[in-house]
Amino acid sequence: MHEDIIERLTNVENVIAQFDDEIGNDAGYIRKECAVVSPDTIRAKFAGLEDEYRLLSIGIVGRMKAGKSSLLNSIFFESKPVLPKAATPKTASLTIMTHGDTFSVTVEYFSDEDIKAIKKDHDAYEAERNRRYVVEEKADEDRAKSRRIANPDWKPDREKIRNRVNKDMEEHPKHALYLQYEEMRGIQAPKESPQTLTANTIDELMGKLNEYVGSGGRMTAYTKSVEICLTGEDALRDIRVVDTPGIDDPVKSREARTEEYLNECNVVFIISPSGAFIKDVDLGLMDKLTTKKGVDELYLVASKADTQFYGSEKKDTPDATIQQVRGKMFSQAKETLSNLVRDQPEAAKQFDKLINGGKERVMITSATCHDMYTRFDDRDSWDKGMNKTWELLCDAFPDHFSSPESAKTNLEQLSGIKEVKEKIDLARSKRKEILAENMVKSAEAQLKTINDFSQKLKERVKARIVQVENTDIEEVRNRKKENETLISRGAEAIDGTFEDCVDDFKSKIRSMVSEKSRTLFQAVKNDNANQEQSQTKTGSRTKYVFFDLIPWGSESYSYEVRTLRTGIVKSNLNDLVANLQDLLVDSAEEAKKEWKVSVQGRVTNALTEAVGDRDNLIDFGMLKTALRRLVSNMELPNLDIGSNRFSSSFSGTIEDEDIDRFDDEWRGFLANLQNIFIKARDEFLSTMEKTAKREKISGMIFTDIQEQLDKLEKDIKQKKYTLEKLKKCLSALEKTA
Repeated sequence: MHEDIIERLTNVENVIAQFDDEIGNDAGYIRKECAVVSPDTIRAKFAGLEDEYRLLSIGIVGRMKAGKSSLLNSIFFESKPVLPKAATPKTASLTIMTHGDTFSVTVEYFSDEDIKAIKKDHDAYEAERNRRYVVEEKADEDRAKSRRIANPDWKPDREKIRNRVNKDMEEHPKHALYLQYEEMRGIQAPKESPQTLTANTIDELMGKLNEYVGSGGRMTAYTKSVEICLTGEDALRDIRVVDTPGIDDPVKSREARTEEYLNECNVVFIISPSGAFIKDVDLGLMDKLTTKKGVDELYLVASKADTQFYGSEKKDTPDATIQQVRGKMFSQAKETLSNLVRDQPEAAKQFDKLINGGKERVMITSATCHDMYTRFDDRDSWDKGMNKTWELLCDAFPDHFSSPESAKTNLEQLSGIKEVKEKIDLARSKRKEILAENMVKSAEAQLKTINDFSQKLKERVKARIVQVENTDIEEVRNRKKENETLISRGAEAIDGTFEDCVDDFKSKIRSMVSEKSRTLFQAVKNDNANQEQSQTKTGSRTKYVFFDLIPWGSESYSYEVRTLRTGIVKSNLNDLVANLQDLLVDSAEEAKKEWKVSVQGRVTNALTEAVGDRDNLIDFGMLKTALRRLVSNMELPNLDIGSNRFSSSFSGTIEDEDIDRFDDEWRGFLANLQNIFIKARDEFLSTMEKTAKREKISGMIFTDIQEQLDKLEKDIKQKKYTLEKLKKCLSALEKTA
């Protein structure tokens, strides 16, 4: 379809080129009024839509150690460990997999700016740890004063205190960055980024990849993202798989990149271990998906489900057990997500399919069972964990694991990998429908634009034919002489009125933008401020006896904590940046449409008043044409505040003091963003005003009118030839329909 549209536009442009003397100038401003783009631009746009189909984006997200890499290896590589496991956040990288003609991996390293930010957080962590050492040692010293009454030789154990602090500090949001920079210290920073490595086989590629991702890799600490291109893997054809780092990614720039990729995903699989399915830590990740873009399809995957297949409860068939576990996982997810939607109604639309979609939105997977299935004929290669799982499954389902054929069939079923592949294929097929619909809508919009363009050109040519047929050459010559009088009597009025129009235009844009931006800022501020929740937790502490001197076991206690999930706050702020980016330009374009009509009326009235009873000097048609060209050619300045993204080392669910620090961060960002936007708005308006007032508008208008009169005089001198050309032009335009 789009080739027909391109051909239609090309034909119109060819007519314009063929009859440039007749309609070239008019076509210029009409093209801008209709917002017509070139055939090459249309072709590139449709090629982009086709490419978007070719690379369906699949997002794989989940907490650390949720089993993402194992699941991906099972889905795409028959359990071959192509993707190494990431043991900690510092070993996790953003991984993109695509199909290609060669085996290759492109590694992007952290930039100097990234490394400086990591070091800054490393130093802050170290300072906080040292502060806690001092506080804890002093607290023990204070306790020692009373304890020395019973034991004068008692001294606080410094090593034990430091071990306790170090253990507590593992929960600190900057812990991973501390470890990251500690590892960087022992490695020479890479000089080239990105770096592309090629291989002849997948095994060779795996060997190289291990150096850059996963635990123990030589360059892992410096790796920000990797893009893996694999040939021969049919499962990767037509798709792009985005394997994201754990949800609490401590590296701000990588977290921002991950969120950008998630926004482009057509389908997202949220991976959560079946033993602790959809807990608070997973909700931190889900917040990243509650952006205004959303995703087309969303599924939950209960990983490591083999632990749910056996135990004290009596099991029936493997199929019945899968359905039982699926029902249990769905109930847990539904309860958690229903509470989320209740507390945050804006999440309802995103998670409605999960809440109301039934068990079909939850899949049960076991990478261990799939490993056993793919290596069933080589059981000597099974590891200790696989052999233990085999024993437990044989005990739970003796009738279904009694023969090799039955056992292999049931291992495949219990792995759940086949169902995940089916969901990917289903999403792929739906994407074709979505693409087809998008292409039809885009084609219809382009066709309408071209039709409007062609129609206005035809109307202009018809008006020119009438003008040439009905205008006497002496009348034109008189107009040319009188134009000098018109300039002397009307120039000042035109310039003054136009400058007033520009001031009004500027004022209207400022008013529109200020009101809308205040609403946007206040809405985000209010929504973020309302994200804090209260939660009751249970803890344990050492119980002391004998005047609180002697430790005697432990006791449990309940306490209230303030909690906040950072994802929705980050999403709100970054959505605000995008909305503000669009607001100013959209408001200016909206105001420009009304302003164009206003300028024509006010300038015409001002000129009429200036010439008084000599208004017969004015050719209102030519004046209108000159003004239309002038306003249509007026370019609005560029505005870019999109680089001002909010990021924070706080991720997931945070509590108490961390909330206060995070609150200071986002409020500071919001205040700074407001200042940036106001400055950008004022620069936008100032540039627009300077551009509009750069030259005396009267000179441009009267020059345009003079050129129109010169052209008309020339056309009338050769009236027969001109009319013949204009009619041929009109006929050619009509044939393009």
